[in-house]
Amino acid sequence: MGLGGGDNRLSPVNYLAFFALAAPKSSATLKPEISPMSPAARAEINRANATLSTGPLTDAGKQRSRMNAVRHGLTGTRMLLQAHEHEAYQRLTQSLTSELKPAGAMEIQLVGRIIDCHTRLNRIAAMENNILNFSLIENTSAAPHDDETECMAAQSRALLEHENSFEKLGRYEGRIARQLLTYTKEFERLHAERLQRESAERIVARRLSASTRQAADTKCPTPALASFGRTPSAPFADVPTTPTPVPICPLPEAA
Repeated sequence: MGLGGGDNRLSPVNYLAFFALAAPKSSATLKPEISPMSPAARAEINRANATLSTGPLTDAGKQRSRMNAVRHGLTGTRMLLQAHEHEAYQRLTQSLTSELKPAGAMEIQLVGRIIDCHTRLNRIAAMENNILNFSLIENTSAAPHDDETECMAAQSRALLEHENSFEKLGRYEGRIARQLLTYTKEFERLHAERLQRESAERIVARRLSASTRQAADTKCPTPALASFGRTPSAPFADVPTTPTPVPICPLPEAA
């Protein structure tokens, strides 16, 4: 008898529940035993998988595959140009190089950075225009109002749709503009120092040349010119060292 006069024996249901064992896991939940693979076997499998994909074969396909990792070309350390940008880049390079006239490795490097910054800023402006123009076409509706109102409405819808893209382009533009200002100031500093140094060198050269001419003008004439082609060997060279005999005249006789 249990507490309270009840039977302390378990019922058949409770008995089974008390001694029930955990249900065996299904085959789907069992983790297969994975044997470690040697590096040589893994390398062999990778080589075999690589032969299944040959990649692009044509020149156009290879050109496209080179740009797979390029997102916008605004923040890279190297300037990547599209096919339609080469001509504009060359014109800008010739124009700025002719205008700034860099001399020396540092000035040439700074001019190159300035050209790249201008190219990236022009690219941002083109990207903004393209996003807006294509979005205007997509957001045009068939509402019954004039074209001017529809254009303003489509522009507003396009700006709201691509707000994130315009915000990112604005941040890139601000950063590139600050870099351009830094490079321009550094170039102007180096350029001014070089011009000042070259001017000082020219002044020193003119003074040295003037002093040399002045010294040549005040120089005493050479002995050859002073003696009319004869160079005296000693003072009083014209005076004969051996006395010339003087003839003695006889005295008249006395008367």
